[in-house]
Amino acid sequence: MRIRRATRDDACFIALAVTEALGGDVMRRGTDGIGRQERHRLDMLADAVREDDTLYSWRHTVIAQDGNGMLLGALVAYPGDGYMDMRSRTFSMLNELITFDVSSMDAEAKAGEYYIDSLAIVPEYRGKGVGTQLLRAAMDEARSSSRIAVLACAPDNIGAKSMYESLGFRHEGNLFIFGHEYLRMTAE
Repeated sequence: MRIRRATRDDACFIALAVTEALGGDVMRRGTDGIGRQERHRLDMLADAVREDDTLYSWRHTVIAQDGNGMLLGALVAYPGDGYMDMRSRTFSMLNELITFDVSSMDAEAKAGEYYIDSLAIVPEYRGKGVGTQLLRAAMDEARSSSRIAVLACAPDNIGAKSMYESLGFRHEGNLFIFGHEYLRMTAE
């Protein structure tokens, strides 16, 4: 397995990964198992991924890939500098998908931070170290840019929280994002 920078050509896979990270189960079902409306949402998200200056941009993504070229997982992460501008552009592009009051949402990232936004692994490769390798790549990027690594974890996601803690993340406050309360976890 290797970790590589994403390209624009990975946009559809990144859109699947972001959707999965936000609570969908599209990776398990596959694109053949989704309806017309969900396909439209994925296409909108893939369009945002293809842009250079959105939160979910291909430029902010690393991909795990096996020796045969199969995509195993993706991690989207970015510096917090300029977060609100990127969020505004991203949410403007995805306005059909946003069903919550954006003004009540906390800023997920601040200047001096490296925010790990979305992480998703193809179901049959979960629990095999793919997520850990992607997270380590993001943490290395944070360190090399002298930033604090930050992520949000659902309070009831005990498995993810345990993995994050094993990598050095610690609970440091909460974030209200996408209409839900999350644990804000940091690692230096």
